[in-house]
Amino acid sequence: MQIFNLFPLTVIKDNISIEEKEREILVNEIKKMKNIDSDKKMSSYAWTGDINGHEFLFSNDLFKNLSTKISKVIIEYLKNLEINTSYLDIYYQRSWATYTEKEQSINFHTHSQSNISFAYYLLKPKNSGGIIFKSNELQNEIAKNIFTSSKLEKSLINKPNVYNSDRSMFDLEQDSIIVFPSKTPHATLPNKSNLPRISISGDISLMLRQSKGFEHLMPNFTNWTKF
Repeated sequence: MQIFNLFPLTVIKDNISIEEKEREILVNEIKKMKNIDSDKKMSSYAWTGDINGHEFLFSNDLFKNLSTKISKVIIEYLKNLEINTSYLDIYYQRSWATYTEKEQSINFHTHSQSNISFAYYLLKPKNSGGIIFKSNELQNEIAKNIFTSSKLEKSLINKPNVYNSDRSMFDLEQDSIIVFPSKTPHATLPNKSNLPRISISGDISLMLRQSKGFEHLMPNFTNWTKF
């Protein structure tokens, strides 16, 4: 018997090395941003800069070296999809930090306004929680809801595997970066460490340099008309 897994979701993991002095500077800068909201009540959800007025992190010169290194990973991601980057202008649309303390997490969500998203782990203590990806369209779902946890509990499904599961979890190490399509639902597990987990996330938009002959990808904003 042969098994063919068709129509994959491609998520890539890579590593980015930075000097420890640079890490210290970036961590302290993120802590300053978070402390602006220190009067807010402790929440079960992680602090995220994108909804607290810090959604353009890479406009800060302190993050320039890191953003340059991340750019190279994004280009490799596109090359793995056989996308010709010479046709594109590529933009960091948003970039922000997340600060996750003990027992905090981030619920499932998507980034529907962009094309590619990433998370880089600036600080990642042991047991501080991983990232989960979920599929809302299970290609192997031969009957509605046949792969739910209740069917597993009732032993209709023997065990979860890559053919029947609707989610996958990655528990990454410090300095790892993970890149994925922005439309992919994702969340984080609770931080079980006494130390904070700090990640830097971003959304990337692709625009055609010249849109002649193309219908669906975003035309370059330099040709837009404002009203």
